[in-house]
Amino acid sequence: MGASHAVSGAAAWVAVTTTSPGFGWAPLDAVGVLSGAAVCAGAALLPDIDHPSSTVAAGLPAGRIVAGAVSGLTGGHRKGMHSVVAMIAAILLAIALSFLTWTPAGWDVSLAVGPALAAAVCIAIGTKCLRIARGWIGAWIVGALAAGGLMWFLPDEFGWLPTCIGVGFLAHLVGDTLTTGGVPWLWPIMPRRPAGLRRTVVLSRIWPRRGSFAVPILGDAGSGREWVLSILLAAYALWGVGGQAVRLIGSLAA
Repeated sequence: MGASHAVSGAAAWVAVTTTSPGFGWAPLDAVGVLSGAAVCAGAALLPDIDHPSSTVAAGLPAGRIVAGAVSGLTGGHRKGMHSVVAMIAAILLAIALSFLTWTPAGWDVSLAVGPALAAAVCIAIGTKCLRIARGWIGAWIVGALAAGGLMWFLPDEFGWLPTCIGVGFLAHLVGDTLTTGGVPWLWPIMPRRPAGLRRTVVLSRIWPRRGSFAVPILGDAGSGREWVLSILLAAYALWGVGGQAVRLIGSLAA
């Protein structure tokens, strides 16, 4: 579901930050929408750091080792990293990174080094997963150049980063909830299904295993329904991103 998660992250960011075609809950300028969509696409893959074979693990230095450690600490794939607790922790980490700055000699403005590092990682992961770059070297070059350019030329641009990480993380959890496996939203609270209701068909689908909850309208991961939804989300994301790109080009020309 890697590509589906990345697409859902970008689409969610468009929905949150644009008034057309989005809902305008947290409207941003064109640069914030475009750069945030790239970051959010990668952030939507972060919960899968609990799986050594995930895109995230494959792209990070010593990623498989890190993924193995995270998996051990959180109970395995689709356990602790797929919960509200993990989402809040990711947002808090993004906030903490905002304090990592550097002020070059003679500058009045500090460069957001911490947020730029987080953005570079997310953009690289999203770029590779969506096959915008074929290999990890190209993906990391894209991530470093994009995040570095924002840090250098628009140092105040990263105020949206914690929200972006949270939106991407949430998009992942919602996506997995729509499959038969579900996710343990309330981890580390892992309630069992009542013994007398375990054979109820509807309940067994909504509560597929201990602690996990699902609304499995997409069926199993990788199903045809998932791909149809991904195509629709991709079209929506391209609509929003394309409109913002035209808006940005127009403002630069003016």
